[in-house]
Amino acid sequence: MDETAVNETGQHRRAAVQLAPQPSQPHGLAAPHGPCSVSAVLPPAAQLARRWLAALACEGDEATAEHGAIPTGWEGAWCFLTEQSAALVCVLRGSPFRPLQAAAVGHALVKADFVGADVLGRSLRVLILRLPGLITAAARNGEVPGDLEQRVAAVTEALANGYVRALHDRTLAEQESIRRAELDAQRIISEQLRHQATHDPLTGLPNRAAAYHRLSAALAAGGGSRIGLCYLDLDGFKAVNDRYGHHAGDELLVTVAERIGRVARDHGALAARIGGDEFVVLAESVMGLGGTIALAADALAEVSRPVQLGTGRVRVSACAGIVECAASSREAASMVTDADAALYQAKSLGPGRWAVYGSARQRAS
Repeated sequence: MDETAVNETGQHRRAAVQLAPQPSQPHGLAAPHGPCSVSAVLPPAAQLARRWLAALACEGDEATAEHGAIPTGWEGAWCFLTEQSAALVCVLRGSPFRPLQAAAVGHALVKADFVGADVLGRSLRVLILRLPGLITAAARNGEVPGDLEQRVAAVTEALANGYVRALHDRTLAEQESIRRAELDAQRIISEQLRHQATHDPLTGLPNRAAAYHRLSAALAAGGGSRIGLCYLDLDGFKAVNDRYGHHAGDELLVTVAERIGRVARDHGALAARIGGDEFVVLAESVMGLGGTIALAADALAEVSRPVQLGTGRVRVSACAGIVECAASSREAASMVTDADAALYQAKSLGPGRWAVYGSARQRAS
């Protein structure tokens, strides 16, 4: 009987390295002094593990074990509990007796996810009821500690304390992980909402509100810098919409927005879609009126290139109204109004044209 238990246990101890990464002596347990031979440890450890597993699995029902307090398969649980049983037997038989070493078994249970509702209660019940008899039955030449009952009580107490501390630490870590996950989720949602509030959903460019805010901030900053604003409107966009449909119109707007955005970045400026087929490009630091005109001309050239849509190849152009002024010299609303007036003047000259607000004002006067 003992030989069968030894062979069976030895087989599972080899498998335990793969299925349940627990060493034959749990990490953190110092080797006890005194007699603790393999032949003395394995038979009671194997029998204890069998009873321990049966208790956790509700009287050994393997189907129940799959849904109960056993986190791994039957085989893996058997290997793991055999390792822990051997460690407990070593502690019980150790000289000097060091019961606190059994706390490592409690830690191991939590680490291996043996944290079901009644794992600790069932484990302690099995250990208290079975360990004394198993140690006594396996003893040779009367090698049974005289204070075996007290040792079992001390060992189970240390195991319980180790289990509770490990579970407490694990719970705190999980709570902290949940808290961080909630904060990350809130941050992501806030960033998404902020992005949605300040960006055009179709093209991804900043929207009217973001452009006005940026222009107001640039004008208020002062510092002797000069601000340039280009107000662009597409020529022939309605014809594309009417001929190919709104889906093609949206596809065209996305392509045009990408081109205008690329030109703006090359000039160190900001592009925004302020509605329909209207865009603005804001340059917060330009080399006078000539720099703003160059920016507008590059944007109009990019827009005029043919666009390959899913329904066919189309070509559109745009007109631009240009305003350039010193920072702190005017309000954002008046600057946009002036740029719109210059755009109206450019439209009157034909497709693909640009006009500067001063020139438009002079013509009007």
